[in-house]
Amino acid sequence: MQISMKMCGFSAGESDSRIRKPVAKKKIKMLTDEVFHWEDGKDETIYDHWMNGAEANDYTREIAQKIWDDVLEFASYAFNKSHSAGYAILVMQTAWLKAYFPKEYMASVLTSYMGKTDKIVHYVTACRHEGIQILPPDINESGKDFTATAEGIRFGFAGIRGVGEGVGEAIMAEREAGGPFKSLHDFVERVDTNSANRRVVEALIKSGAFDSTGYPRRQLLSFVDKGNPENIIDAYAKRQKDRAAGQFSLFDMFAEVEGSGFEEDIPEPDGIEWDRSMKLAQEHEVLGIYVSDHPLRPYEYALSKARDYTISQIEESEEIVNPATGTMITRYRVPEDKDIRLAGMVTSVAKKTTKNGDSMAIVTLEDMEGEISLVVFPKTYKECASVLAGEVNPETGESSGDIFVRVVGKLERGDRGNQLICSSVSSMELNEKTNKPRILEVFMTPRMLSYDRMEQLNSILKRYAGLDHVELMVANSNGQTMRMELPTRVDGHNMVLAAEVRDLVGEEGHIQFV
Repeated sequence: MQISMKMCGFSAGESDSRIRKPVAKKKIKMLTDEVFHWEDGKDETIYDHWMNGAEANDYTREIAQKIWDDVLEFASYAFNKSHSAGYAILVMQTAWLKAYFPKEYMASVLTSYMGKTDKIVHYVTACRHEGIQILPPDINESGKDFTATAEGIRFGFAGIRGVGEGVGEAIMAEREAGGPFKSLHDFVERVDTNSANRRVVEALIKSGAFDSTGYPRRQLLSFVDKGNPENIIDAYAKRQKDRAAGQFSLFDMFAEVEGSGFEEDIPEPDGIEWDRSMKLAQEHEVLGIYVSDHPLRPYEYALSKARDYTISQIEESEEIVNPATGTMITRYRVPEDKDIRLAGMVTSVAKKTTKNGDSMAIVTLEDMEGEISLVVFPKTYKECASVLAGEVNPETGESSGDIFVRVVGKLERGDRGNQLICSSVSSMELNEKTNKPRILEVFMTPRMLSYDRMEQLNSILKRYAGLDHVELMVANSNGQTMRMELPTRVDGHNMVLAAEVRDLVGEEGHIQFV
């Protein structure tokens, strides 16, 4: 600002509005192209006013141009030294924490995004990629927030829908005062029912907070089921009220005396659990994410073959310099101008009606790393409505079971977030057969095992990376075949790969996929 005023004759107001502000906001075009009316009566661009003002004050154009070039470079990514130093210190501190205390660091990151499901899913996936296990809530180990433990990062009470911070603090206070909870019965008896009501206890059970007690979630829910006349919620609530009124029963007096006949009879675990789908659905209901497992986890290979990107990769970007303007621009990994393939499970379908009365849908697609909205316009919806409905219960008319799909469409980024405008939606069969990686078997004779040929084979395999296995089969003269799995993975569906390997082994060898 001082340079523009002393060298180029800008007033203080002009220097602030036409130098400081556009530089701070990286508005390069405003500095170079826009024409303004100046206090000296001239109409010219900021650049022209800079150069003409410098000449009027007896500075050469060469000096004025050099300083102007420095201003433009600074405007492309402006940081003053104190700001840069502060960021550098912060970067080093967080890098050190992440390197030496990875679980504590990631627990803090997850806590900072509590309630923001998309962010939580993203960082849970990041933890798993780094070998950090995300553990479901535990009644004896969870804190209010995400907590680092010896085994991984434990989900906190505040993140369980229907529980929250206040109830979490009440549970922790009782745990601190009376020791770890031995069972669901012990928990319900000790924690005030005003805090741990039926809704709270059910949410804790569904989240997996009582799994460590050894009881299956199905049996635990039966203990607190309102339809069960012997449910422990009502029984212990009455006992707590009696104690508050100063009334003590023989059970209260002799329950802990062995052989008194008043010991509490707690059923043993029956070992009967909900099926995997039901268990995960309930967990997702109260946590917002899948923690103990994911419906798609057994099918990672099949998913990878059906898609171009994971949903989380849609957010990946990098900052680069635009060579034309010198400004910083964001370049996303996933383009918006061409069709891409995604795959996952449908978690919601919202049917809409257009102004013309045609049906369309807004669909939520989820994979193990995130979720995205799919816009299915009438023409496409007419073709895929039955796919999005899934299996329909003939008695209730409602959809049942998970709906796995592969979709094709163009990505659209905007104020409403990321959306995929679908051109096709098709059902995807996920089973043991479709999820089995292929194996490329390369048959050679011992005479073919030269260093040069193996180098050529390795070069070919690297060019076609994927998830399928490669095995080298060498037949000995005695008829035995030696099998060696190579430490590389390839795209077994790539026909060019097959052709190049087939040319390499020639007529003396051969290849096959199994």
